[in-house]
Amino acid sequence: MVPGGSGLQFPPMAVPLLDLKPQLASIHGDVMRAIERVVSSQLFILGSEVADLERELAAYVGAPHAVGCASGTDALILALHALSVRAGEKCSR
Repeated sequence: MVPGGSGLQFPPMAVPLLDLKPQLASIHGDVMRAIERVVSSQLFILGSEVADLERELAAYVGAPHAVGCASGTDALILALHALSVRAGEKCSR
């Protein structure tokens, strides 16, 4: 029962957080070919595929440059460094 509710009970229901299968279906071949190119070249870091992605992302957002990061945490750290934010400092920008 829901506290303060009407006493109705609902069965548990599985709600998917993210389902990329429909999106992947339309681009599956392209994705697999790109994965094969990267795996075959063994250039997982700083390879031509990464450089192409960064160039395309920069063009897409209208920025002079884009930098691929290993994680969201790395991206946040780079952004804080770019703003010259130091440990313990509050950012007012």
